[in-house]
Amino acid sequence: MNLTTAPSSTSTTPLPASWVEKLLHKMLLSYGKKFTDQWGATSTDELIEHWGQELAGYQPLEIARGLKALETRDWPPTLPEFKKLCRAPLDPMKAYYEAVAGVQARAAGEYGKWSHPAIYWAAMPLSFDLGSQTFSQIKPRWEAALNEQLDKGEWPEIPQPMVALPAPGKTQLSREEAAKRLRQLGAATVVNDGAGRDAKRWAKAILERAARGDKTLLPIQIKFAQEAMA
Repeated sequence: MNLTTAPSSTSTTPLPASWVEKLLHKMLLSYGKKFTDQWGATSTDELIEHWGQELAGYQPLEIARGLKALETRDWPPTLPEFKKLCRAPLDPMKAYYEAVAGVQARAAGEYGKWSHPAIYWAAMPLSFDLGSQTFSQIKPRWEAALNEQLDKGEWPEIPQPMVALPAPGKTQLSREEAAKRLRQLGAATVVNDGAGRDAKRWAKAILERAARGDKTLLPIQIKFAQEAMA
C-alpha cells in the first residue's frame, strides 16, 4: 500500500449513530449555511446511516483528529475528504523516529508517545533493530511492517508498559521502590502488613507458584520474591 493514501478499514461495524449525529451537528454549527447548502437536500437519517457505514472501523482518536482538522477549513468536507482528515498519510521517516523514541520510552517503563496505534504495533516486532539500525538500513523492513499494520484499519489498544528492571550493574531497588513496583504489577498483597504477620508471606507465595510452574508470573515478580527471601 502507498503511504501517501489513507488506509482502508477492514471492519464492517458501522460507526455509532450517536457519534455521527454529533459529528454532523458540529459541522452544522461550524459552517452554518455552507453545510446546509451541501447536505440540505439529503435525508438526515440517510446521511447518518451512510456516514456511519463508511466510517466503520475508525477509532475515536481518528475521529477526533478529523474534527480537529475542521478548525482550519473554510468549507465542510465531503465524506472522502473527512476520511483523509481522520487518517492523514504517515511519513515513514517521521514514523520511524517516533517509533525509536517510543521503544526507548517503553524500555524505561514509560508509555511513550504514539500518534497512531499502527506505529506502535509495527515497532514492537522490530524494537531491537529500531534501536541499532539507521532509517536507511531498516527502511524496507520498516515500511513493509508499517504498511501491513495500516492495512488492518483497526488495532488493539496499546498496552501499558512493563515495569522496567534496573540496568545491569546498577544499585538494586530500595525496599520502598520495590514495594511500589510490586503494587503496580499487582503482585504484592502484603508488604509490611503489621506485627504478628509474616512480612515475607507474599514472596513465599510467589515462589511457591513459580515452583508449581505458574506461567502467569512475570520474571520481575520472581526476582523481587527471591531478593526478599534472601
